[in-house]
Amino acid sequence: MKARFISFHSKDYAASKQFYEELVGLPVAQEYEGEPHRFTNYDLGGVVLKVFEWSEGWYGSGHSGLFIETEDIDAVVHRIQAVGFKATDIEVHGWGGRSSSVTDPSGNIFSLLDAHQPGDS
Repeated sequence: MKARFISFHSKDYAASKQFYEELVGLPVAQEYEGEPHRFTNYDLGGVVLKVFEWSEGWYGSGHSGLFIETEDIDAVVHRIQAVGFKATDIEVHGWGGRSSSVTDPSGNIFSLLDAHQPGDS
């Protein structure tokens, strides 16, 4: 497994883009407009910072912004669910990835991504 990217939710997408592009000076690696969110990915030299705005309620509050790529998402989600922890059923997204939202014992939420179908970075 490896960390795939870090994401920050934006309450004002235009202001966030201006901040990261004009003030911080980050280069844009990719942009997406669609469902369930729009985003801009910034290249941090091997790690991606994703700044996004939900177009619909999806994860709710508590998402840590951590996305972990795994070689066998089906097995990992099954193990988590089998012992009674919360992991959503694997979803295939319009942007191309397969993922599951997982809640740890302390209530922190992160996402697992399928390494073989990661979608956007």
